[in-house]
Amino acid sequence: MRIVFVDTNFWLLPFEKGLDVLGQLERLSEDEPIVYGISVPVKSELEAMARGPVNAKRTRPAKAALRVIEQMVSSARARLFPYDGPADGSLITLALQNNAWVATNDRALKFRLKEKKIKVVLLRDEHKLDFG
Repeated sequence: MRIVFVDTNFWLLPFEKGLDVLGQLERLSEDEPIVYGISVPVKSELEAMARGPVNAKRTRPAKAALRVIEQMVSSARARLFPYDGPADGSLITLALQNNAWVATNDRALKFRLKEKKIKVVLLRDEHKLDFG
């Protein structure tokens, strides 16, 4: 089983760009079953975005992402991972502890992950996910 931690920006991609992020992550796993890791700080970032003004650019995508996360957690396709600290730190620490991949579009985080030899999934060409 492969754990993939998904950063806040990746949870928004399906609703901002119409991408099948989960399907593409499963393609990258080459038939190895995936459990999606959601760190509590990432979920908190989405909750803060969802509380934003109705006309804010990311309010609706964040609400939609939270609904998907709830469904995935209740069906055991995803797990919440507690962590006391910032979202980026949670992704690094939890990925190291679980020999997991991280899906992110955050450039600075990508470099930190690569320094720790953590496999990173990125958005390429605005429509395709691949390893970075």
